[in-house]
Amino acid sequence: MSKGEDRRQIIFNKFRDNLNLLIDNGFVTADKDVYLCPICLRPHNDLNSNDPLTLEDAPPKSLGGSANTLTCKSCNNTAGHKIDFHLTERLREIDSGKFIPGTETEVKVNIDGQTFQGKITVAEDGTMTMFHSKKNNHPEKLDKTMEQINGGKIINMDFLKSRVIPENLEYALLKTGYLMMFERFGYSLLLDNCFDIIRQQLKNPEERVYPEGFWFSPPYPKSMTGVYFICDKGLECFVAMFNLDTGNTERMFGTMLPLPLKPISEVIENLNKKFRTEGSQITLTLYPLEQDNLKYLYDVPNLKAMYDWIAKRKNLC
Repeated sequence: MSKGEDRRQIIFNKFRDNLNLLIDNGFVTADKDVYLCPICLRPHNDLNSNDPLTLEDAPPKSLGGSANTLTCKSCNNTAGHKIDFHLTERLREIDSGKFIPGTETEVKVNIDGQTFQGKITVAEDGTMTMFHSKKNNHPEKLDKTMEQINGGKIINMDFLKSRVIPENLEYALLKTGYLMMFERFGYSLLLDNCFDIIRQQLKNPEERVYPEGFWFSPPYPKSMTGVYFICDKGLECFVAMFNLDTGNTERMFGTMLPLPLKPISEVIENLNKKFRTEGSQITLTLYPLEQDNLKYLYDVPNLKAMYDWIAKRKNLC
């Protein structure tokens, strides 16, 4: 068995066992001895069905993430092509636009009426160099023009149009937060229909399903990466916070995810009102602050305490 196959089997067993434990203790109702793809909820009896389970990176591997969950191949391919690309591409565009050392930017260059494809690279010492590849340009015209360049020559540059769809960038943030929640809490809440809105959004990035304003960039250190409950009345939800690393810059993001208490649209509206009112001084009650101390995949007392807390809050709503 290859390293990747071994990793997939470990993850499969981990969440299959989590689902079995939840069923045995009466927390959820589902078929036993299966792995449910967290995006489409289709059951898998093993790794290699007609739509095999594949390693899923959250955050995307290109932004410093690692594979700790599985999704079926069709969900993985769709999300990677239609969603994750836009997040990675946009963060790299921001780095390139600031000409941060270690970045490169594609441009179109006009010299004496001739247009060439070029690339600007920024060295670690800040030195910028422009390259023109013969592969992407007319070789004879490129050679002739380069021979005629001298001091004082005017060179016009146009940066290539972004390929990023802003909404799909947001959905990539939503997907990362959702899979982080699944990694930490397993199927304990994932099967509730309050998460249908997330699954529908990830499967249909062409239309807006999830409410706007669900993500933010918190001024927190990387050590705050994790999935928390916001416990304040009227603001009850999951918040997943994660660090994205392009290799040149790092940025923290947070996404608001539902709990089976209130419509997520109402919670997001309330939280954004609080952000607008209190600004950077916003105070929220997050639980658990010590992420590594409380386990939810196999710890029945912790699971029962979580379900009891949700039930009590539901009675207050």
